[in-house]
Amino acid sequence: MASERRNSPRKFLPGVIAVLIFSFWIGAQEKPSLIRVLFIGNSYTYFNNLPEMFGKLAQSRGHAVETRMCAPGGWRLKDHWERGEAPNALHQGKWDFVVLQEQSTLGSNYYLEGKARISSDQLFRPYAQRWAAEVRSVGAVPMFYLTWARKATPEDQAQLNYVYMSAAKENGARVAPVGIAWETVRKQDPSLELFYVDGSHPSPAGTYLAACTIYAAIFHQSPSGLPRTIVGVPVNLQTAKPEPGRKAVLADLSGRRARVIQDAAWAAWQEVDKNGGTLDLASVAAPESAPLPPGVLLATVPLAGKWTGNLLFYPAPFLPTEMVLRLRKQGSDWKGRLELWFHSEDQRDQSLDLEDLQVGERDLFFTVPKAPQNLNIRFQGVAASPQELRGISQATLGSGESPTRLFGTWVLRKK
Repeated sequence: MASERRNSPRKFLPGVIAVLIFSFWIGAQEKPSLIRVLFIGNSYTYFNNLPEMFGKLAQSRGHAVETRMCAPGGWRLKDHWERGEAPNALHQGKWDFVVLQEQSTLGSNYYLEGKARISSDQLFRPYAQRWAAEVRSVGAVPMFYLTWARKATPEDQAQLNYVYMSAAKENGARVAPVGIAWETVRKQDPSLELFYVDGSHPSPAGTYLAACTIYAAIFHQSPSGLPRTIVGVPVNLQTAKPEPGRKAVLADLSGRRARVIQDAAWAAWQEVDKNGGTLDLASVAAPESAPLPPGVLLATVPLAGKWTGNLLFYPAPFLPTEMVLRLRKQGSDWKGRLELWFHSEDQRDQSLDLEDLQVGERDLFFTVPKAPQNLNIRFQGVAASPQELRGISQATLGSGESPTRLFGTWVLRKK
């Protein structure tokens, strides 16, 4: 009997161990590993609270996620490197991923016919390198948030794709190919509005697309079937700050539109993933205005009189600007007066005499000093026909590493 009591614990020991192992397995299933993601960007990140939306989507699939956002409006990666909370946030938290989003035109201020365009990555590239290295130094994975071309300039997407893919390859980073998925959705369903009313920032559907793409890039899982209505903490667009005490609907999509977005996000990530994490793409030249035609001899053109038309130069809401050029001959010299009509309460119209008007054999030149927005604009034009003048205009505002450059075109006809 004593022998039976001594041996009985041995009989139950395997069962106890099995129960403990099973309990540990159940506990592990109930408590998935926490994934911590830091978002560094600007308004493309805080509109509709992208980190919150990403977190809600991930949690719906059982992922434990913690996010933080450093995203003052308009900031470049350069700005985040030199000031602000992002460097401290990076080193204070034990992040798994850091999502890096550059300013929408890669930090350059280049306008062609009033539209913001992609012209150079010279400001983006060095800070992409610095941030990627710093992120890796704390044991996290750098992930570039490949953004989208603006609504008015879809042709810029090719250069954005090239720049982000090149930066990822050079710096051992991942890419969340949001812009690639965005382009797919715009082609497949033009009625699905991904843009906010300004044609630049994301609508709720646009942020949902970004969240689905980042989800695919981080978890390597299809976003198909994720919730199509997201309720969470909103961001106040006036302060660019989350409002923790509030709840709002961040996105609410129909089943069909949610599937279009989810499929595009997954296809974009799969395309990148099957190529080792980046795509080999070619760079695209910076956009330029078309060269002027040779022009007819100005001696054969009745220049004197009133010429009217539009100047495509200033960004919205001053696009286009009505332009009136009055020319007259005084002795052997030409005199001129220029009028710019903005038809806006926010900008006064301008009328001034042209003090440096030059009329050559085939072209004419003049400048407008202290034009609206404090620009010194240089104009050059030719006569495309006896009844039509065509020209280009250009100006530079500021100096240093990131001046604002504007190029435009104008067409005037004899009144």
